[in-house]
Amino acid sequence: MRLLMITPGYLPYLFSECLCCAKLVWALKESGIVVDVISKIDEGPIYDNQWHAPWDQLRSNTYLIQYGGSRIDRLCDIIYSSLKMGCVSPGIRWVRRAYEQAQKLMSQNSYDAVLTRSPNDLAHFVGYKLKKDTGIKWIANWNDPAEAIWPEPYTHHDSRYKQNRALKYARKMLQFADYITFPSDTLKSHFISYFPELSSLKTEVIPHIGLVESVFKRVERDTLKNKFYLCHSGNLSKERDPELTFQALRDIINQGFSRFEFHIMGHINDYTQQLIQKYDLTEYVKCIGGYPYLTAIDKLQQYDVLVLLEAKLEKGIFFASKIVDYAQTGLPILAISPTDGFANNMIKTYGGGILADNTDVQSIETSIIQLIDLWENGDLSTISSNKMYEQFAPRRVVNQYIEMINK
Repeated sequence: MRLLMITPGYLPYLFSECLCCAKLVWALKESGIVVDVISKIDEGPIYDNQWHAPWDQLRSNTYLIQYGGSRIDRLCDIIYSSLKMGCVSPGIRWVRRAYEQAQKLMSQNSYDAVLTRSPNDLAHFVGYKLKKDTGIKWIANWNDPAEAIWPEPYTHHDSRYKQNRALKYARKMLQFADYITFPSDTLKSHFISYFPELSSLKTEVIPHIGLVESVFKRVERDTLKNKFYLCHSGNLSKERDPELTFQALRDIINQGFSRFEFHIMGHINDYTQQLIQKYDLTEYVKCIGGYPYLTAIDKLQQYDVLVLLEAKLEKGIFFASKIVDYAQTGLPILAISPTDGFANNMIKTYGGGILADNTDVQSIETSIIQLIDLWENGDLSTISSNKMYEQFAPRRVVNQYIEMINK
C-alpha cells in the first residue's frame, strides 16, 4: 500500500500538529505502508526545525514546499496561483505548489489514497482538486474545527462575507471527500451541528496515535523524591488561562502543604508570569523551557502527575494531542477541563486520572488535594493512564486506517 499525505504541518518541525502527522507516518511505515508527504514550512512556534534521528528516517519521502520572491513576484504568484486553482485564499501559493507536486508524484507512483490533514484547511483544497481531476480516493482529516466554526474563545470573528465564504468552502470539501475523519466524537458532533449533511456521509473517528514502541523508551523514575511534582507540557495562553489553577495552588499552600513544584514545559507569556507573581508562586511554579519532542517525553516520565489545562468552553470538543503523550507514560493525568467534553469522557470511561472543572477554583483545589493524598500514600499507580493509552496504541490506529482505505 502507498499513500500520499498532504499537510501544512510536518517534520522537521516539531510542534503538536506536526508531531501528530509524523507519528502516524512512522507507524504506517512500520506496518509496511509507504507514505510520501507534501508539507509546508511551519511559521508558528516550534521546538525544533532541523532533521534529527530518528525522524530523519522519514526525510527521503518528504517534499517540503518552499518559495519566496519580491513583493512584485509574490503578487504575480498569488494571481497566477489563484487562477490555476480557481479560488483566492490565504496560502494559495502553497496550495498551487502542493497540487503540482502531488501531480508529479502521482505520475511516478500508484497511490491507494490521498490523505489531507489539519492544522488548517489548506491541504483539503489540494485534496479536493486531486479528487476532482483524478478520481483518487480522498480521506480528509480535521483535527481542529474548520476555519469558520471555531468556538469561543478561539472564534476568528471574521466578517459575515468571509464567514459565509469559509462555510461554503468547508461544506464543499466535506461533501466531496470519500471519507472524513475526526480524532474524537466531540469534534465530529461539533461539525455536524454546522453541517447536518455529515450525518449521511462517510465519517470515521480515528484518534491521535501514540509513538511506536521502537522509538518510545520507558525511563526509570525516581520514586524517592520528597516533593510532589506536576508538569503541564505545552504553552499556556489567554485561552488556556492558568489563573484558577494558580489560585488553587496558593490556597493549598495556605492550608499547610507546600512540598510540591508545578512545572511548565514550554514557553510562558507575560500574563502567566504576572499570575505567578500575583499568587506568590515563584518558589513553586517554574517554567523549565521547551525541549525536542523525544527529550520532552523522557522528562515527562519523571513527574508524579501530568496536567492538562484546557480553555473554558461550553463543550470541550478538542482532543489535545498531549493526552496521548501523557497516557503513553502511564502516569496519572490531572484534567482541568470543561465538565462536558473529550477529556472528561475519556477519564470517566477508561480512568487514568482525576477531573477538575476548569471554571471552578474549588474543584481544581479538591482534585489536586486528592492527588496529593494518593501520592503521600503511594497509591498514584491506582489511577494509571495505561488503559486509556490502549485506545491510541499505534497498531490499533493503523488498523483503523487500513480498514477504511480498503473499504
